[in-house]
Amino acid sequence: MNVPNRPSLKTRLAHGQTVIGCLVAFDAPWLVEIIGRSGFDFVTIDVEHEAFDEQGVVNLIRSAETVGLSSIVRMSISDRLLAYLDAGVNGVKVPDLRDRDHAEQLVSLTHFYPQGKRTYYTMGRAARYGIDIDDHEWMSRANDEMFLMAMIEDIGVVEQLDDILDVEEIDAFHVGPHDLAQSMGFPAPGALDDVIKGVVHRCRDAGKYVSVGVVTPWNLVKADSWRREGCQILTVGSSWVVSHSMVEMHNQLRGAIPADQQSRVEPTAVSRSSYLAPNTP
Repeated sequence: MNVPNRPSLKTRLAHGQTVIGCLVAFDAPWLVEIIGRSGFDFVTIDVEHEAFDEQGVVNLIRSAETVGLSSIVRMSISDRLLAYLDAGVNGVKVPDLRDRDHAEQLVSLTHFYPQGKRTYYTMGRAARYGIDIDDHEWMSRANDEMFLMAMIEDIGVVEQLDDILDVEEIDAFHVGPHDLAQSMGFPAPGALDDVIKGVVHRCRDAGKYVSVGVVTPWNLVKADSWRREGCQILTVGSSWVVSHSMVEMHNQLRGAIPADQQSRVEPTAVSRSSYLAPNTP
């Protein structure tokens, strides 16, 4: 359910465009509207890590549509996902992909026949509440437009990647550097990057789109390096942007205050992962 005259995420990627999105960690429809007005292409609603209620997620999906954003929910495979599909979410991003069977479960739950076994329902907003639609035509279009992304966060999955890449309806893969590093015993950043580069190239060779990590205010160079490796999907972390902005504003104001007028002495800082920073010699 995209705003008229705004191409879908799948269409823009198919045309070779690089898309920029934002991982939303707050139940804040106004923030989604700001993200859309700022020029972003999509929002990913982080149901995996944040305590969203179902109606809150639906409201974020609505807000995204009003400003021309594609909406994606990031969550584990469960029946709870069906309500978001019927509410009109444009895509699903599943964390911690385990194997080919897991990928095929995602396809089955999110697609109608013949690709899957998504349950029939045309009374939701995704199907215009059943008003003036041909149900079989709508089901076919819903299959075509569904955007699926699976997250590679374990070295065991990297070893199974060729088999997983054969699952046709998975459109894209997102590499999670921190969890992948954890599964590898926390290697040096350069060694992790070598593994990720291999994943990116294998995905691109198989015709799949790729994303790596999140973009933070201090790792724009790193993000661009992944783009040049072949990543067409860039995702900004909203919580990192908020934390970084608050800390920077505080420290700049406090730095201008004379020492004898300070209410506290120590500057604050945001934790910065070495796996998101540019590698240095």
